[in-house]
Amino acid sequence: MKRKGQGIRFQLIAGIVIMTIAGIGLVGFMSIKIVERSALLWKISQAEDTVGFVRASFNPAAGGGQAWGVRFAEAIAKEAGISDFRLSAPDGSPLVAAGRMPSGMGELIYDAGGMEAYMYGGGFMTGIGDFMRVSASVPGAGRVEFVLGLDEVNEDMGSVRKFLALYAIIDSIVIIAFGVYFLSRSILQPLKKLEESAKSIAGGKLFDRADVAVDNEVGSLATSFNSMAERLEDEIKSLERVNLELTTMQEELLRSSTLAAVGRLAAGIAHEIGNPLGALNGYMEILSKGSLDPAEFKDIIARAGRETDRIDSIVRDFLEVARPARKAASPVDLNALLAETIDALSVRGDFSGVDVSVLSGEVPQVMADEGKLRQVFSNLLINAAQAMEGMEKKAITVSTHFETRPAQLKFGRRKSDQPMEMKHGERGYALVRIKDTGAGVAPLDAARIFDPFFTTKEVGKGTGLGLFVSQSIIKACGGEITFRSVEGGAEFTVALPTGEERA
Repeated sequence: MKRKGQGIRFQLIAGIVIMTIAGIGLVGFMSIKIVERSALLWKISQAEDTVGFVRASFNPAAGGGQAWGVRFAEAIAKEAGISDFRLSAPDGSPLVAAGRMPSGMGELIYDAGGMEAYMYGGGFMTGIGDFMRVSASVPGAGRVEFVLGLDEVNEDMGSVRKFLALYAIIDSIVIIAFGVYFLSRSILQPLKKLEESAKSIAGGKLFDRADVAVDNEVGSLATSFNSMAERLEDEIKSLERVNLELTTMQEELLRSSTLAAVGRLAAGIAHEIGNPLGALNGYMEILSKGSLDPAEFKDIIARAGRETDRIDSIVRDFLEVARPARKAASPVDLNALLAETIDALSVRGDFSGVDVSVLSGEVPQVMADEGKLRQVFSNLLINAAQAMEGMEKKAITVSTHFETRPAQLKFGRRKSDQPMEMKHGERGYALVRIKDTGAGVAPLDAARIFDPFFTTKEVGKGTGLGLFVSQSIIKACGGEITFRSVEGGAEFTVALPTGEERA
């Protein structure tokens, strides 16, 4: 099963939050760095002032000597609160020293006007360090070095960081809140309406439309969606009208074909019964003369009886077609049924000299009336045997096997606004093929072979209803019976559904 991902609402809000936090964080970080730089520049300015005073104390114009300059520089250091201070002569010997200088060079942060400033601790990512060492040349003396603490700057920067953090949080909340509000109003809510309308239309409410009143790409999408829905509604209504017209035409065609079939049946019955009735009238006319000896009289009566039996057979076959007896379907083993039918027919005179071979495949049982199927297979086997009368080679091949065929489309009846259902799959069929080595059937006769009262046999040897009745029985079972001429004979195929169906 495909895993459902996060919704577009979550993704867009997450994007807004991430971009807002990233933007505010970058601005805050850069602001802290700017403030830190300003604080360092202020400290460096303080150091320049101190160096300037020290240099001024050794200026010859001040009127004092070196000793006076040393004392004045020391006083300046104390006044500035510098505890670590050292003044060196040009040769490097110390003139005055207080505290101690840090080891190492530190990070050079300023170098101009003969003054250098080194910061110890801190950095670009960690902020201002712990203290700053200043080293500068002093004309008339040598070099002055002192240490400036950065505790005040760090305390001020801590307050600045807290203020910027609070500002960033409040600013982020405001930006995210307004961003989500406008995002929901202009994108998420219209998309939600589009989704609801799509589900409603898919559920059968073709008249539903997306009510989206925003002037952006989502609004254009909603307009296109509504246009598509209107066209879809028109197309479906058109199809429903066509379907109704086709249904009406089908009913009219069915009524017309039924009347035509009844007319053909009536004409066939009249034609078939007319021959034996004409013979009976002739026999009655002969009997009415009364000049027959007992043997002739008995022969006439026997002939009349045969014609009466023929009329009875025609009427019974017609009743079988018009009003078939209904019997509950039961599982039928086609291979066993064929074996029994062939065994029962083997004693008939029609099967004298006929070689019947059976190729039994594995086929599932079918649901049908076993007696009706026996009648169908008997008709087909008898027709095959009679088609080979007078031929030297008489062979019938009976084979069974299983195959799947595409199932027919099933259209569900439309109720109110519910959509029509269409199902399509495969269905299993058990096939029985009966092939003979007779002369086959002419192409013109093959097109009428299943018509009622059509027969190629001699008068008196068939009513022409056998194949018609067989086709009716197979259709009632949901199957089909087909015929084709093959090389050296003819072949009938009976296909019966096995009930194995998969969509």
